[in-house]
Amino acid sequence: MSTVIMDSCSYTKLGLTSYLVSRGININNVSTARTAAELADICQALEPHVVFINEDCFIHNEEHSYQMKNTINLHAKTLFLVFMAIANASFGAYLRVKNNLLISSKSIKPEFLDRILEGYLKRNMQCVTDINLPLLTLSRTEYSILKLWMAGQDTMKISEQMKVKPKTVSSHKGNIKRKIKTHNKKVIFHVTRLTDNVTNGIVVNFC
Repeated sequence: MSTVIMDSCSYTKLGLTSYLVSRGININNVSTARTAAELADICQALEPHVVFINEDCFIHNEEHSYQMKNTINLHAKTLFLVFMAIANASFGAYLRVKNNLLISSKSIKPEFLDRILEGYLKRNMQCVTDINLPLLTLSRTEYSILKLWMAGQDTMKISEQMKVKPKTVSSHKGNIKRKIKTHNKKVIFHVTRLTDNVTNGIVVNFC
């Protein structure tokens, strides 16, 4: 399994490398990238199976974010796992926001990585389509409420604007929290912005 790690933190690179080696991956199959442009070149040359990326490496630069989005789109058979750079908030879960893109944080447990990478570790082949993880999907109403929520509107204001009962808004907020696997508003908003940054946004079911 060929892997690329893009993270300026040497401890994270060491931790991920140690994890991969402990799972039987040859250290020679682990590459590193420093910039979005360098990652694009590596992906073009190697077509790696898995890429680990620290959000901090691209999120603060519009051009780098565009390059990252383009790289993810171009390499549909590569699995990209982006670690959120979010202070004072814990998120140990993981979300599939695009067929070949997962979002998590550096607090993800090794057993969760094992679950995500199981097919790669066992078969040593590209198998994005074999990953048995649901895609994060919101209903049209949930998405509308989320955007108003992120704009700073409270439940009562959202209720008035959407012409629904406050308890209906609260129920939809509960569904959003369940689907994004956290009750932390800060994390929910961060996941949404990051997804918007490197994809066309959270998948919305218009049915």
